[in-house]
Amino acid sequence: MARKRRKHSKIDKLSPELKATVEDMMKADFTYAEIADYIKDQTDQPISISSVCRYAANLNESVETLRMAQENFRVIMEEINKYPALDTSEGIIRLLSHNVLESIQNTPEEKWKNIDPEALLKQATSLVKAAAYKKNMDLKNEDILNAGFEQVKSMVFEAMARERPDLYKDVAKFLEEKRSDI
Repeated sequence: MARKRRKHSKIDKLSPELKATVEDMMKADFTYAEIADYIKDQTDQPISISSVCRYAANLNESVETLRMAQENFRVIMEEINKYPALDTSEGIIRLLSHNVLESIQNTPEEKWKNIDPEALLKQATSLVKAAAYKKNMDLKNEDILNAGFEQVKSMVFEAMARERPDLYKDVAKFLEEKRSDI
């Protein structure tokens, strides 16, 4: 995969305040010529309309990427709110799995001929490993939680037997009755 080259536009080199103003002008639908003139007036440095256009296109792409990320996060949070037992990583795995399956379904047959099977298997394996790692961590956390609960329960029953034997007998009898009901 080719690395993206870092962009070095004249606008990137402006002071933060001026750059913010230029970006606000782009969002407010000023023409590229008006923005180029404004930059020239502020810095005494000429800038081409095409440079302003390229910067605006990259800015719009960044804004759209941010909007998409926020929408994905909103969907994850909705899922988590629907299912309180679901944690954030499980929500992310579900969203990614959905997107992967949707991409597979929408891929035209002719494109499948050009896909490297090894790369596809590597990506599928990574997704499976992430899900397995998550499941393993959930099991370890559950074991730790259960061990802690057993420790607290033991401490409570020991203290109750010592300090409140009558309450201990009642609780023990109650638990035996419930155990036989199961």
